[in-house]
Amino acid sequence: MLYIFAGFPRNGLHAGGIQFAVEEVEQLAILEHEPRAQYRKLGVFSVAEYGEEWLMPVEYRVSRMCLRDGITWDWFPENWTFGNGVTISKTMASPEYKTVVHGTDLILDEFLAISGSARLVDLGLERTHIKHEGWKEYEARWVPGTCPQESHVVHLTCLVTVHPLPEFAYQRIRELIEESGELREPDSYSSEDGKHFATNRCWDGKPVYTRMS
Repeated sequence: MLYIFAGFPRNGLHAGGIQFAVEEVEQLAILEHEPRAQYRKLGVFSVAEYGEEWLMPVEYRVSRMCLRDGITWDWFPENWTFGNGVTISKTMASPEYKTVVHGTDLILDEFLAISGSARLVDLGLERTHIKHEGWKEYEARWVPGTCPQESHVVHLTCLVTVHPLPEFAYQRIRELIEESGELREPDSYSSEDGKHFATNRCWDGKPVYTRMS
């Protein structure tokens, strides 16, 4: 079964660290590690050297935090691959803006070319979002009204388990990923760089493309 959680684990565990916590430290679940098993939006596939076979539809659970943020099953494109075990995906979006003359859709040079001379002090300029087809397709993935209109990054942590999780195990894993995620038996984890932890570098949103006159 596939479980989808919002964000990068706040405790700094990377995908391997989450796997270690779930399977070895806290023994909450058995994760799917069969290399031939691939969970995708279109279903569960068995992948072999010379082809692949569709096995069944995906059974999934999307966390309440994802739903609150506007991410449902429909957020994922048809070609999305979840893989198996634990994966952490990162989607970045940077809207494009242009500065136009107030009340028009024209940048300053275009406005002056049409209207001739004008007192610049009398013209109001405003920044407007260019909703090209790519952005419209992306925005349509979100629940209406929830897609951020500024530069942003979306982290999602996904687990594929061999068996459905009992509720106590699901809530503990959700806590590890979406909440404070205080680790039990912290001495079990290695502080060696990259062993169980990763630094989630905050994206500053650049570049934001702006068309000026």
